Amino acid sequence: MLKHGDAQAFDLLYARHWSSMYQAAFYLLRDADAAMDIVQDIFTWLWEKRRQLDIQAVPAYLRSAVKFKVANFIRSGKIREDFYTGLSTLPPPSAPGPQDLLELHDLQVVIQQVISSLPEKCREIFLLSRDGQLSNQQIADLLHISLKTVEAQKTIALRRIRTALAPHLLAMLLVPLAAGCA
Repeated sequence: MLKHGDAQAFDLLYARHWSSMYQAAFYLLRDADAAMDIVQDIFTWLWEKRRQLDIQAVPAYLRSAVKFKVANFIRSGKIREDFYTGLSTLPPPSAPGPQDLLELHDLQVVIQQVISSLPEKCREIFLLSRDGQLSNQQIADLLHISLKTVEAQKTIALRRIRTALAPHLLAMLLVPLAAGCA
């Protein structure tokens, strides 16, 4: 309904999710104004791009949007210096919390999607290496291909995974550190 410009659907989406999005942004930034700006930017963008979007899992999509916006905010240098000072004084988290488990699940989904999208031979080589724990030489011998081919295919797979995970890296670093603030 949002895709067709239904303002009530947008209002319902906003009412259901703005609070958790704000909390997630505030949790990472410890800046109420910045957190509110990030949430407002996301909802503005959603409304402006509503016709082009095809969102399957709204909560996961919005969590990712918050992470990306927070990462961009930090990269832009707009974050206050006292944020970094506060992070340096935090004790390490003792056990993963619900937010950590959600982050882990999101990352596992991204990695699995990338692996599934790899060309067949590349995926096979990568899985033999990671899941099968085979050496490059063992894979080359098993598949009757050169060692260089195995190395090249693993490099392609790892590069694609790194590229897909790049937007999540900052959040992966900040969430465990920020967990001590909660």
